[in-house]
Amino acid sequence: MFSSPVFSMAFSSSRRGAAAALVAALALGGAPLALAKTPSAPAPAAAATQKTAAPMPVPAAAELEYEVSGKVSGFGYNATGKLYWQHDGHSYQAEQRIRAPIVGTRWQKSEGRIGTAFLQPLRFEDSSRKRRNMRFDLAAGTVTAVESGQTQPVRQGGQDRLSLYFQLAAAMAGDAALRQPGKRLPIWTVATNKQELWEFEVVSLAPVTLPAGQMPAIELRRLQRNAQDDQKAHIWLSPQTGYLPVRIHFEDDGDAVDLRLARYSPRPGR
Repeated sequence: MFSSPVFSMAFSSSRRGAAAALVAALALGGAPLALAKTPSAPAPAAAATQKTAAPMPVPAAAELEYEVSGKVSGFGYNATGKLYWQHDGHSYQAEQRIRAPIVGTRWQKSEGRIGTAFLQPLRFEDSSRKRRNMRFDLAAGTVTAVESGQTQPVRQGGQDRLSLYFQLAAAMAGDAALRQPGKRLPIWTVATNKQELWEFEVVSLAPVTLPAGQMPAIELRRLQRNAQDDQKAHIWLSPQTGYLPVRIHFEDDGDAVDLRLARYSPRPGR
């Protein structure tokens, strides 16, 4: 099963806000206790930093169903897929399932926290390839491969191969400037065997025809890093689904898979 990448340009302002909040906290913590009198309302600056520290907006909880077609080792197949997205504004759970004849159902899961500028995965699981399972330690800034026990540092904001869809949706929904053709959206992707920067470019803004009907969509393509990089990925995001993916097309070493939205169902949050 494939999975495919995002920091918006506005994230830098969130970092500055976080730094200002830290300075304010240190200043208040170092004030002489004798000066403390009665509690008072936070100063405007403090209130502003508290707002910047709030979790970033993310797409509403939903379940998306897809018609799936593809090719593996030269053989074509058809399947069905589902993408689940659930959150309470502070933590999230995501799951991708693909059901195909003979092989049955395979799934990937990601769960973690919702940070101020990006999702913060804590756990990633793959039912078909357990060597891909990972645990993230946010405090230590590390990721551990569950099967091997190998631990390595991970960049702040790193996404697993499932959470990146929702990070991408949140970035596109939160900044209209990112939706223009030619804009590039980088994201640090994390797997047990490698970490690398994936960069997506906005290709076009145009309606896309799907089993669910015609929808306005933003098409993004993953930029290849070099001539040896034969992975190709295109993702279509629609405002009608909160910028959750309505189509995903992926090619790798001659194999291909294409997911096209058949049904979008909003779900109440946890």
